[in-house]
Amino acid sequence: MTHFVRKLIVACLPLLLLATWAMPAQAASGSKVKLHRPQVPLCVVHSNPSMVEMGFGTTESSIADIIQVECRPIFSQQTVTIDATQLLNACNGKLVWVQPNVQVVIGPQITVQLDNDGNAIAEALGGPSCAPVTSEIFASLNAPPFPTTSTTFTILPPQNTKPGVTATPRSEVEDAVSSSAATVVQVEFPPSQAEKFVTIKSNELFARCQRLLWDAFVGGGPATISFSSEVTVQLDNNGNAFVVVRPQRSCASGTSTITADLNTVPYTTFATNFTILSPRPTI
Repeated sequence: MTHFVRKLIVACLPLLLLATWAMPAQAASGSKVKLHRPQVPLCVVHSNPSMVEMGFGTTESSIADIIQVECRPIFSQQTVTIDATQLLNACNGKLVWVQPNVQVVIGPQITVQLDNDGNAIAEALGGPSCAPVTSEIFASLNAPPFPTTSTTFTILPPQNTKPGVTATPRSEVEDAVSSSAATVVQVEFPPSQAEKFVTIKSNELFARCQRLLWDAFVGGGPATISFSSEVTVQLDNNGNAFVVVRPQRSCASGTSTITADLNTVPYTTFATNFTILSPRPTI
């Protein structure tokens, strides 16, 4: 009899284990599981991550940054105040703002109007005499519920950098009202080419838009130095230089090549791309 019971228990043991495993699963399937989805913010602000300060003489230690504000489309046509007081202080109290519609503001803040997709772009030019530091930049929506968001921009001290040419940001959603954009073009050559001249050119971008504006530091302050397909800049003592290009007036979306040609031996040419994206909500 004992032997029979023992065999019965051994035979039924797998069924008991299966039932024990299935019960919690059934209980779990009967309960409601709450999924925590991340909440989409009302607004966000983006900055170029960092930049080596460039220039020499009256333009030494200058920088440029592109600030992109993105809000939900429900806030289209509202205004946003961008505050870069920390960046102003880091650049010896010298900060100039430029918008695609050629609005120029001097000081720590600029107020921009969101386009029909809730987006806005602003160009910041700091210097001369910027200090290497990380600055926080704030963007405050001037409409209920008045949210404020922030980002950071880091100024790096003068230094030798990897040779090449870059456009930052590499792509950008154009303004839905003026079909304009902006990007910082940095050229970097070996320090042996210090104080030589470089021609930055984009025939494609010029053809894609009705006009190009090139902003750079001249004589101790920022200025628009060219309205054509190209501009010539002088390298600093580290072999670096930068310019901000602002495609204007009804730009067609797409990718354009930007070249940088050294105007002396060995006549090196570097190339990069900049992409203009058609208007769209980004948040």
